[in-house]
Amino acid sequence: MTVYRIKQILLESYPVLVLCATVSLAAGFLLDASTAEIRRLPLILMMVPPINGINNNICSILGARLASALHMGTVEPRFKRQRVLSGNIHASWLMSMGVFWFMGAIFFAIAYMSGLGFGSSLMWMFGFFFASMIAIAVTMLCTVVLAFVSFARGLDPDNVVIPVVTSIGDISGVACLLIMVKIIGV
Repeated sequence: MTVYRIKQILLESYPVLVLCATVSLAAGFLLDASTAEIRRLPLILMMVPPINGINNNICSILGARLASALHMGTVEPRFKRQRVLSGNIHASWLMSMGVFWFMGAIFFAIAYMSGLGFGSSLMWMFGFFFASMIAIAVTMLCTVVLAFVSFARGLDPDNVVIPVVTSIGDISGVACLLIMVKIIGV
């Protein structure tokens, strides 16, 4: 049984947290660079917390489950077909599809009630959904890679994966949302 030591946790976690705090600023810079679009349609700003929050929560759960599976030996840190790995990825993917469809429907209702036409509201709903699915795919891939790499290098994935995944999720969520804004046009 692994005994956790405070020194090990601090040595592994502190540099990661400092790096993640710095990297997460990039999401803020992306938003700041897009203030003109956001002013024209404030609905965009409402989409940022759900895309980041849901994305980060789902991938953090996946990261925690992978870390536990790696510690227990039910998943090996290799990219090969593994039942436990596949099950966790599929469950995370299905969960994200359901939650992001639901949030897209809420954004459709908000857009429609705020005066956008039916077609425009529908475009924003699908745009949010597709941006979310691309962001979750990027973040899930990073979650699996990071869990495997950290474990293979002797680091505890519990100390590394969730902070890094959250920072990656923030950047990918905002970037995918802003790309969707450019495609749809404000």
